[in-house]
Amino acid sequence: MRYPFELDPQIIHHIIYSQAGSIGKAVIELIMNSVDAGAGAVIIDITPEGFSCRDDGRGFASYDDVKRYFGRFGTPHQEGDATYGRFRLGRGQIMAHARTLWRSQRWQMSVDTREMGYHYDLEELALAEQGCVISGEWYEPLTSQERMSCLQEIRDLVRYTPVTVHLNGTIITRNPALEKWDAEDDAAWYRLREEGAVSVYNQGVLVRHDPGHLWGVGGMIVSKKPLALNVSRTEILRKTCPVWKTVADRFGELAASFSDNQGQHRKTEARREKTARALLSGEGDLQKLMNGEEVITLLPGKRHVTLEHFIRKCRYYPAATDKNCFTLARYARDVPQGEIIARAGIAPVVHPVTLTRFGCHEPDEFMECLNRIRTNLMAYREQLPRQQRWGTGWQSGLALVDFETLSANFIDRTQMVSEIQLDKETRRAWTALRWCLAQYAAVCSGGEAGYQSRSYGGKRFQILLGESTSADAWTDGETYIAYNIDIVRRLKSDALRTASLLFSLTEHEVAHEGDSLDCGHDEAFYQRFHDISTLCAPDRQRYMHVWLMKYTTSLEAEGKRATGTAWRERWLAERASTGREKKGLPGVISHEGIEAAVSAPPEPEDASRLSFLNQQLNGAGTAAPAETDWNSVVAEGIEQTRKNQAERLREQKALEEWYASEEDASNMLTDEQRAAEADEQMWLASLKLHYLSILPGATEENLNDRVVEFLAYMTVSEEEELAAWSMQAWENSDQWYARNTRSYSEADNLYEQDFDQPLEKKVPADWLPYMQEGETRWSIERNAAAAGFMQALDYLEWRRDSDTGQPS
Repeated sequence: MRYPFELDPQIIHHIIYSQAGSIGKAVIELIMNSVDAGAGAVIIDITPEGFSCRDDGRGFASYDDVKRYFGRFGTPHQEGDATYGRFRLGRGQIMAHARTLWRSQRWQMSVDTREMGYHYDLEELALAEQGCVISGEWYEPLTSQERMSCLQEIRDLVRYTPVTVHLNGTIITRNPALEKWDAEDDAAWYRLREEGAVSVYNQGVLVRHDPGHLWGVGGMIVSKKPLALNVSRTEILRKTCPVWKTVADRFGELAASFSDNQGQHRKTEARREKTARALLSGEGDLQKLMNGEEVITLLPGKRHVTLEHFIRKCRYYPAATDKNCFTLARYARDVPQGEIIARAGIAPVVHPVTLTRFGCHEPDEFMECLNRIRTNLMAYREQLPRQQRWGTGWQSGLALVDFETLSANFIDRTQMVSEIQLDKETRRAWTALRWCLAQYAAVCSGGEAGYQSRSYGGKRFQILLGESTSADAWTDGETYIAYNIDIVRRLKSDALRTASLLFSLTEHEVAHEGDSLDCGHDEAFYQRFHDISTLCAPDRQRYMHVWLMKYTTSLEAEGKRATGTAWRERWLAERASTGREKKGLPGVISHEGIEAAVSAPPEPEDASRLSFLNQQLNGAGTAAPAETDWNSVVAEGIEQTRKNQAERLREQKALEEWYASEEDASNMLTDEQRAAEADEQMWLASLKLHYLSILPGATEENLNDRVVEFLAYMTVSEEEELAAWSMQAWENSDQWYARNTRSYSEADNLYEQDFDQPLEKKVPADWLPYMQEGETRWSIERNAAAAGFMQALDYLEWRRDSDTGQPS
């Protein structure tokens, strides 16, 4: 015999409560129902107490329509009769949040799931109501923050719906046909951008944000035809939806073309992450991906390199030679130390962002990824004819050096030294340069270069010399900038290029805006460095010329011959200026006030200041550290990694054995524990008999152990037992706690008081330019989650771009 599947009446509870997410999504379901009913406009008003939703669609024309389409959940739509609907389930979401009154044509339906259960009252109206009008009273009134968040969520999710939506008196929808898109076909509109997620709209309603790494770009897709979605409309049925397959193929082509047109110098994080996933899955031309796509990020800085470049560095790095190894800075806090190790040339240091790109949390997982990629690459090359194989391939596996081992053996020594240690000619060039660097540092920190090239405003830094095993220059961000004496000594052999390097180091140190010894380089640092190096470039050139004049004037005073690069640069500048002046043009560099700048003496060196700073620095006054045998340390680090891996495997095995033995845990109970457990079971059994006698409709089947335990532990009176049974509170515990737990409302009051604090103290500074009046950190984070974003700042940028009509 063949039998049909059946649905239990309790499925109605699931349809209403398990679908129910936010109030915003419930209202959006009503909007989509209006579109399916042929409405041209939807008018929605939301207040703290309730809501109303009015449309001009077909409504429920007859008694049979009400019974079939309103009173029954799951009646399927016929092919082509609805834009969004499939099985008429969505209206149940609003019933979880409010007692509702529905009026359409000659019929009125009232629903209150908390009082009426899963029933509705149907009445016939004396005066017909055109379209459909839904009004509701929230079970729990909305706070001002919840209401604002709800309004923003609706704005975000129905941006391109085919009806005009009025929300609290404002039109919030747009016509996609009137906007500018990068591409359009019969299936969808397409827009692309370099970074970010890909926002997917199903005929104007936001479904989800695909991570950028899936496509290698960011952007937006607004489908013209319906996409097949899951019941909660949060995911596309990608394998079975023919419309999506067409859209995905088209957008994939656009994304590939867009990425190629960006050029080699503008590769995005989305493209790097997509490359990493392709290498792991063995998709595409693996030779091209390995040799041409940046997928590994190295320290110092945040330099993106190809996998082939990374493997080559692992093979030929000084201390890693013949060991084929690298180390990995696992956390962001390890970056400063990782930069020091990388600058010392000990071994390649991988930036923590690389772990995220490959979807890893542990170094072991990253090593597994590299092994998988190597296997994929070797298999790919083997199936190619010999003449089509190019690149170096990947002959041997890589070894991981324990980062902690390298850090423990790296002894950093930094101290101030006197310029007396410089020889006479180097000191001549340095003395001339020191005055120029001090003036330029003030300009870089916000000052201005005035008459006679003296700077005004900004920070006044002392220009000092030092010795360091890890830094070319360093600063405390307020009073001094110190330069490694080994670099300054190059002024004797290559004065011009060394002076240019020292000016660049000055820009770098000022850009830190604080102590540079214990910090890394984040995006904000690179932005500041970029701004300083471009905005201060004219002043830098002038101070370079002042240095040339001071230095060569000092040489002239001792009767030195006019030879060398410094002389040539000065002579070329003067020759160019003379030629321009003959043609009535200003000189290359203005000489106004330059005599005073050339003769200005530098600030004398303060020996007591050097001594004081050395007392603050680690290792001050101690002898230089003994030379470390890094070849031995690297070998030790590789061995330590092997030990760590073996220990983790042992711990994992022990954990698996513990789980396997947990089934026998009941045999380990003491007599007292067994007695207590038996008493509890007898207590629950007696309560079950009590519940069977007082709860309407209770049976042995529907009063299962889960329900009995909820009633036993979460209610304190017969009245609460009856209320919990009527609303099936065990299926919707949040609403039960909100209704019955006193501390819940008290917490709400405290939360409201917290929102009265100044906004600037509650949200990150980089959020403030994007926020609207009345928004809070809670509402931003909630709306970001509702729109499918992991990071609130990404959501705010997406919302800004969408509101201004920019690509998003």
